[in-house]
Amino acid sequence: MKQKCAFFDFDYTIAHGDSIRKLLSYTLKKYPLSVFRFLPLIPYGIGYVLHICSMESMKSWVHFPLDLLTEEEIKDCYEKDIVPTYYPHMVEEMKKRQEEGCLVFLVTASAEAYMRFNTLPCDELMGTKTQIKNGHYTSRIIGENCKGKAKVTRINQYMKEHDLEIDYDHSYGYSDSDSDLPMLELCRYRYRVDRKDGHLSDF
Repeated sequence: MKQKCAFFDFDYTIAHGDSIRKLLSYTLKKYPLSVFRFLPLIPYGIGYVLHICSMESMKSWVHFPLDLLTEEEIKDCYEKDIVPTYYPHMVEEMKKRQEEGCLVFLVTASAEAYMRFNTLPCDELMGTKTQIKNGHYTSRIIGENCKGKAKVTRINQYMKEHDLEIDYDHSYGYSDSDSDLPMLELCRYRYRVDRKDGHLSDF
């Protein structure tokens, strides 16, 4: 069955800024000694640039706050530091598409470990997955970083599992970045969100 869809990136698209930086900042304020956790990021960063280690390996270290914070603290960070950075007009755009009958996807490289606390008008959250131990989300990434073509893989898998087909001519895509072109090519209407003020233009 054909289904109208709307695909939204998150960082710099729904919210201004990089959400993982807000999580890191929150953690440093809460636990100042966690600054030493940044030291391993230097060799991982160099290794990634030199193609010695994967994006997933490096990003697992970046997600160290997930190993330190409680569920309540992660939710508190999301609600206090991330929600206020939402672009109101983009939240309304999501709501508008949902009311029009679109299946609204929030597809982001940000970790589901903290993105799951969103209450945005979306039907499906697809973010980078991390391992769960004893009911707690950890920093270790499972599978691929949800970016670029990996987003398309996740979307296509969902559509197949639900016996749906994207209605290309009546579907929408929103992002600030060219890296999301593979996802945007799934729909006819594509919009670029300006990284400075969030205004929309044709992609």
